[in-house]
Amino acid sequence: MTDIEQQLSTLLGHITELPAAFGPDSDLIEDLALESVQVMEFVMEAEDHFDIAIAQDRLADVRTLAQLASVIEKIRGG
Repeated sequence: MTDIEQQLSTLLGHITELPAAFGPDSDLIEDLALESVQVMEFVMEAEDHFDIAIAQDRLADVRTLAQLASVIEKIRGG
């Protein structure tokens, strides 16, 4: 798990209880049964934590923690 993925996992743990089998490639909606409001809350927490803004169009294909971490890395210039 990358550093960004680890930080996102910690943030996600504030919103919902993570199952033992949860990993970077787990689907946020299907595997964790997050509601859309919870997903948006998570994204807003991530934006605050990393001090970035994520455009809605960049989130269209994001389904996993790893995919969100990749978007954040690109925004941060990494």
